[in-house]
Amino acid sequence: PPFIFSWIEIFFCKKEIKRYPIIVIISTPRSGSTLTYQILARGSKSIFLTNLWNLLYSIPLIGGILSKRHKNTNNEFLSDRGLVSGIYGEAEGLKFWKYWSGQGLEETDNKIPIKRVKYLRKVFGILLKNDLPMISGYLGHSLSMNHLRKIFPGTLFIYLKRDKLSNIYSMYNTGKEFEWFSLKPKGWEQSLKLPIHERFVWQYNKILQKIESEISEKDTLTVNYEEICKKPKQFLKDVQKFALQHTINLNLTLENIPESFDVSKIEPNLDLDSKIISNFIKQ
Repeated sequence: PPFIFSWIEIFFCKKEIKRYPIIVIISTPRSGSTLTYQILARGSKSIFLTNLWNLLYSIPLIGGILSKRHKNTNNEFLSDRGLVSGIYGEAEGLKFWKYWSGQGLEETDNKIPIKRVKYLRKVFGILLKNDLPMISGYLGHSLSMNHLRKIFPGTLFIYLKRDKLSNIYSMYNTGKEFEWFSLKPKGWEQSLKLPIHERFVWQYNKILQKIESEISEKDTLTVNYEEICKKPKQFLKDVQKFALQHTINLNLTLENIPESFDVSKIEPNLDLDSKIISNFIKQ
């Protein structure tokens, strides 16, 4: 990261705002969050973390201005384990969020880097408006909703849910080759002793418990991944209506969105893995 250029941002005016027009997707891993992120980013007039912005995380204002001026024109809604190709492709932003707000993939007590948070608030104060909100699809947010409420008052949450067996089955197939995959809820090291299928069920349940202990009807809209795939444009309209109730004017660009997306649902008797996972879910 070009820290040597950080001084350049000194010459930009910055400002504080009282409420931050930020819309955050909250979910378990492999729940369809990347596609949902793409639909929201490409189906609305908004700003979002791009691969370029994440690369330039140490100069967030410049990265944000460059990303703001260039919309992702890719009509293919593709990703590889959450990674979207292209310099202006939608990025989760692990480097960005971990550096500026202390949000990693592991559940912690969130020691806030005060100076960095204050600086990022001022950066967002320039970049964001009520009719140009920010969309974020970083999985690490799922373990720190209250943390986000504290540092960015006014943040709204989209709680994304997927069929439980399909979700855990996808987590297992994607992460079974790794020592650990994705989010690390408290107790994850001890869970390494569990049989691998049971470990993924444990991980899913712990993340879900954390999310549902912090959601609030006041600022959270719960949505279903399968329904989003069937009617993505209706999903955008629902988010628009919800955002408007909280003074965020989300302008839609529905011409960029297909009528539907293919979605698969895993049945318990699909294979041996689905049977084992299904049995653990029932326990």
